[in-house]
Amino acid sequence: GISTPKLFHTRLSTMFVASHIGRRVVQTSSVRTLSSTTSLIVNVVGIDRPGIVGDVTKNITTHGGNVGESLATRLGAHFSLMMLLETPNDNVESLKFSIKNMDDINATFFNAEETTSADPVIGYTGFLNLEGADNPGIVYKVTNLLARHNLSIQKMKTSDEIAPHGGATLFHMQAVVHAFEPMAREFDISKVQSDLEAVGDSLNCNISLEPMQENDDFEVRFGS
Repeated sequence: GISTPKLFHTRLSTMFVASHIGRRVVQTSSVRTLSSTTSLIVNVVGIDRPGIVGDVTKNITTHGGNVGESLATRLGAHFSLMMLLETPNDNVESLKFSIKNMDDINATFFNAEETTSADPVIGYTGFLNLEGADNPGIVYKVTNLLARHNLSIQKMKTSDEIAPHGGATLFHMQAVVHAFEPMAREFDISKVQSDLEAVGDSLNCNISLEPMQENDDFEVRFGS
């Protein structure tokens, strides 16, 4: 287990992630064709303890699986691990059964077969930062507003803390958001920013949305 969010495959932090992941094919003396394997996304949650990642990945390796991109973080007393993996078709069901029956583990699986559609072209990328009083429904109100403006969330993390000079709870939210081409005719980033400020005023918090450049480091923005 870990006491703070750690990088499992690249660099990790407490966040909601949505990203396109390519499939890797390893050439060996006995080449495995794409049709003989299945790509899965597995989400594993359990009480945090030393060795939890090792126990899960041992099961994957034992069933001939290979982990691609992954994301892990500690949430409260629990540990969450999400992985994209590839495993032989014949081992899919036994792998699922093995991980689902691990002690103190809850696991869900999703098929992650690639599509032939091209990657969407990004027309706008912005970094959202929210700080202020914690309110019920605050995440819903902000993300619902983004969706109404056709903005998709690529990466998000939230946290809360007790204010240093009082008993109030402070809430923090950071997100990287995209608008894809073709941009909607009515898309107006100044209107998005104005609506976010209005929501912030109603919730007693500050919300900003700033454009990001192609060479901006997402992890630096997230304070990782």
